Amino acid sequence: MHKKHDAHKSAEGLVFYSYPKLLFTWPLIVFGLLFYFLPGKWIDEGGSSEVIGWAYVFITVLVILTIGVDIERNVAIFWIILFSLIFFLARWLADVKGFTLFGNIYHWFAQMNLTYNRNFGLILSIILIVPYLVMLLYARAQDKWRITHNEFEHYSFGRSDDSLARGAKRVRTTYPDLFELLLCGAGTLVVYSATGRSELRRIPHVPLLPWKRRKINDILERTAVTTTHDESIVEEELSDEMEAAAGHEDAYSESGGDEIGEERL
Repeated sequence: MHKKHDAHKSAEGLVFYSYPKLLFTWPLIVFGLLFYFLPGKWIDEGGSSEVIGWAYVFITVLVILTIGVDIERNVAIFWIILFSLIFFLARWLADVKGFTLFGNIYHWFAQMNLTYNRNFGLILSIILIVPYLVMLLYARAQDKWRITHNEFEHYSFGRSDDSLARGAKRVRTTYPDLFELLLCGAGTLVVYSATGRSELRRIPHVPLLPWKRRKINDILERTAVTTTHDESIVEEELSDEMEAAAGHEDAYSESGGDEIGEERL
């Protein structure tokens, strides 16, 4: 019964939102608040404070890369292979030539005695919360999308709503940034025409897209069935009309003229 209800709900429509890139700053907000409420001994003591400090640095770098650049899958594989080659080359230089490249870099960073300031993380989180909430409200008012078996609808408060009419559509999900996928499961939803040649809409930064894709497939499968059924009905009606017209012409030709209003002299 529950599965039947879910299937009916999925067939009715799916509502989702497209967000700006500010969406991906949530780790700075969450971990800034989380680190602030950690026990004092975890922050105030030197060793723990250094570990948390480096964790916060890596989180900040991850957020900046997510917002600043798009690293797709192939590019990410290239960088992983490149860094792996550099790592093994550095290990070979350390073993054979005694040149410790990574060791020197590590010791240089270790000598900085990095410490985490919980007040700094809290202030940054509080400052980011305000535009983050505004962004969420703005996206829900301006970039609301609804997919049904009839159409693709775009709602924008204070502007004219946009809609793609009924008919078979092709939808493709792409993930232009590996970090966006990692942080929010976000990707881009591209809507094509039935032939797949014309791009009708491109909807970026849709969170949890891998989970939404299954529901979209269910809706589009129903769209395809409905469209095929409607087209077959139209084709049958046209065929009946053409057969009726052909029969009328045959009867006219056999009678040698109009059946009504014709007299012989």
